[in-house]
Amino acid sequence: MKYIVIGAVAGGMTAAMKIRRNDDKAEIIVYDKDTDISYSGCSLAYYISGAIDNRKSIVPRDKQYFKKFNVDVKTAHEVLKVDTQNNKVIVKDLNTGNVFEDGFDKLIIATGAHPVIPQIDGIELEGIFVLRNVKDADRIKEFINTYFPKKALIVGGGYIGLEMAEALKILGMDILIVEKQENILSNLDSDMARLVESYLEEKDVMIKKNTSVLRFEGDKRVKRAILSDGSKIEADFVLLAVGVRPSTQFLEGSGIHLLPNGSIQVDEYMRTNIDGIFAAGDCASVYFKLNGKTIYMPLGSTANKMGRIAGENATGGSMKFSGILATSIFKVFDLTVAQTGYTEKMAQQDGIEYEVGHITKPHITTAYPGAEKMTIKALAELSSRKVIGAQIVGTKGVDKRIDVLATAIFAGLTTDDLFQLDLAYAPPFSSAKDPVHYVGMVMSNFLDKRKFNCTQEKLLEKMQKGEDFVVLDVRTPDQYKIKHIKGAVNIPLEMLQNKMNLLPKDKQIIVYCNSGVSSNIAQNILQQNGFRKVYNLSGGISNVTLDQLLEKNTSDSFPSSP
Repeated sequence: MKYIVIGAVAGGMTAAMKIRRNDDKAEIIVYDKDTDISYSGCSLAYYISGAIDNRKSIVPRDKQYFKKFNVDVKTAHEVLKVDTQNNKVIVKDLNTGNVFEDGFDKLIIATGAHPVIPQIDGIELEGIFVLRNVKDADRIKEFINTYFPKKALIVGGGYIGLEMAEALKILGMDILIVEKQENILSNLDSDMARLVESYLEEKDVMIKKNTSVLRFEGDKRVKRAILSDGSKIEADFVLLAVGVRPSTQFLEGSGIHLLPNGSIQVDEYMRTNIDGIFAAGDCASVYFKLNGKTIYMPLGSTANKMGRIAGENATGGSMKFSGILATSIFKVFDLTVAQTGYTEKMAQQDGIEYEVGHITKPHITTAYPGAEKMTIKALAELSSRKVIGAQIVGTKGVDKRIDVLATAIFAGLTTDDLFQLDLAYAPPFSSAKDPVHYVGMVMSNFLDKRKFNCTQEKLLEKMQKGEDFVVLDVRTPDQYKIKHIKGAVNIPLEMLQNKMNLLPKDKQIIVYCNSGVSSNIAQNILQQNGFRKVYNLSGGISNVTLDQLLEKNTSDSFPSSP
């Protein structure tokens, strides 16, 4: 049996090695137009910054390594066409220019994706880069070491853009990120993305949102960019990080079914619509586990799973892919950002009725040195009480919690189950009630309607509609003066029992503190004293990122009456 694999790296080489483990007699040929066939794409920004100083550590295997397993990897060979009628591929040797045919019994396509390069005048100037493979990283390092750029413009506020913002800042550059959307990090809800934006501003990374690049200017090398808001930005280094597209152009006319974005449509066995032809990795579609819908989500971890399944099933197996939750994580400076499952945007698009909550807790016991807070945004479905989504922003312990929550969502656990999880505890590692436990407790309270929740977006909507309600700040007067919600009444928690008569029982009361703990106590006190419409501002004022809600550095005194 002869197998041809088009494309190496995560999906292709995983598939090839799975074929070899299953069939010692198989003839396996891998064609890849690159020369680096097995590398860590997720490490490229750290290689550029110098955090990873050895190129070989991110390119651990070459074609000679796979030759030991009788896998024939032909680098610098581009497949130009797939003839599905005659089970042949048309291949070009990029070193010699020679074009030839090769036949197969089974075919696996794992050609990955390529960066989107927008049509912008001046895009051909030197100093404008994309980052997708090791050669891209090599070119960037060479340019930086030759010309020592000082002002970097990053076009696109996704993972690659933010990871490179850190790398270039480490190398001494001033950074401006231009993002055409309302917020950076489009895979997050806007409230969580704004937390990241605030952090980046503290790190002197400038961000321009709702803005795009009209043209680049310079002689031979880029010198400036003209933006859609009319501003001229001096820049001697530009990174384009506006997304990727599946590398499937060579499949036009092959009969292999492609989705509108160019990705190869596969079923849960990684089969295409053509018998004996499979696809895996960033060139192929996947499906979202929580709704079964076909999506495009290029991730290295997913590509490895898909490659293994494709290799298994190409050799007669029947392994199913369980789908993805779009779980992702990255760091920028000391901040970790992670997401899994539904966001609010996605849940609304699917018409799911859900409850949302924000929980801010330390990653370990506060008595132990080094405790750092994280903010978790969780979603739970009203009807089933299942956890369906989570987003986390914090400096420590985020990876552990997102993995626990991803596992819980994958297994269909409810908010009640989260509280019951038997998680490891010792002061250096967690708290007796882990942040995950708090997610379960808080969300169960919301679902049971024992507690009422109000997000910052809902509060702003109430204000804009002119609804009649009272906002209650239960922090200290000093904290209130530094920053508070517009129009809020300040009654410190320790004074609430004696001052609650100042609050109207016939109106909605929206209570907040810094993170939601004291306001939860205040909510209990008010509910137990006849107040029936008491809402807790989700996550407290520390998570409020809408400027329309805030007043800062005021000299307001404690109001005598709400």
